[in-house]
Amino acid sequence: MQKPSWKNRRRYILASFVIGAFMLIASALAALTGAMTDISDLVTGGVALITLILTSYIFGAVWEDKSIYNEKESSDG
Repeated sequence: MQKPSWKNRRRYILASFVIGAFMLIASALAALTGAMTDISDLVTGGVALITLILTSYIFGAVWEDKSIYNEKESSDG
């Protein structure tokens, strides 16, 4: 059995970084221009998005790789 490709995982990781970075940059711009009074929501959202998506997706990938490795090892007899 072949291991799953990291191609889709890399896309999700890149997309979450881009969206999170956009939120952080937008909060910095809003702070500099004084356009918003509650900037902490953008900062919290950007950091939470990056952290939660990456942590859960990488954990799932490691879990999947480990289960495939254990499956191959137990089927060899």
